[in-house]
Amino acid sequence: MRVIATMTSKGQVTVPREVREKLGLKQGDGLVFEIEGNTITLLTPQEDNPFDAFIGTLPPLPQDARSFWRERRDGDGDE
Repeated sequence: MRVIATMTSKGQVTVPREVREKLGLKQGDGLVFEIEGNTITLLTPQEDNPFDAFIGTLPPLPQDARSFWRERRDGDGDE
């Protein structure tokens, strides 16, 4: 898809409807401009949270944290 937009005197560009729809952009969304030589790539920002990979990997903590850690500590000797 090739779409042309015009820049205003303030350096503003309206993202054409076709592009907004293709990228799923809504009011208030951010954009990433990736520049390589004379090529500019427009991307939606991806939140890179290094902790996302760990979500759901730990067991839920019980109300009594002491019993939780006691069980963990006692279980280490069984292996």
